[in-house]
Amino acid sequence: MQIDLHGYHPAEIVFNGTLAKILQQAWEMGEDKLTLIHGHGRNRGISPGFVNTNTGYFGLCIRQALRHDQSLRQWIKYTTLDCWNMGSTSIKLKANPAPTRKKFDCL
Repeated sequence: MQIDLHGYHPAEIVFNGTLAKILQQAWEMGEDKLTLIHGHGRNRGISPGFVNTNTGYFGLCIRQALRHDQSLRQWIKYTTLDCWNMGSTSIKLKANPAPTRKKFDCL
């Protein structure tokens, strides 16, 4: 499953609990992998803090939450975080033996 987050700000996704809702709903649908497309943040007034990173502020916020937020680990395998693509972040979800959701309705 891929979710395009272009047009959103980290405050709308990461800092208010929406990221947790996205992960929970993807898990409830029985998905095994989730890719969050956030854009790489380059060519938009690069600040000195992001010159040597692979992504912009939004991607860094998403990746930090996936790595360190203990509450998200009930749905994700946090050690499977894939940051290879500059504009997206992928992560494997834990297996759900009995999916209960048919449709994604978070965003």
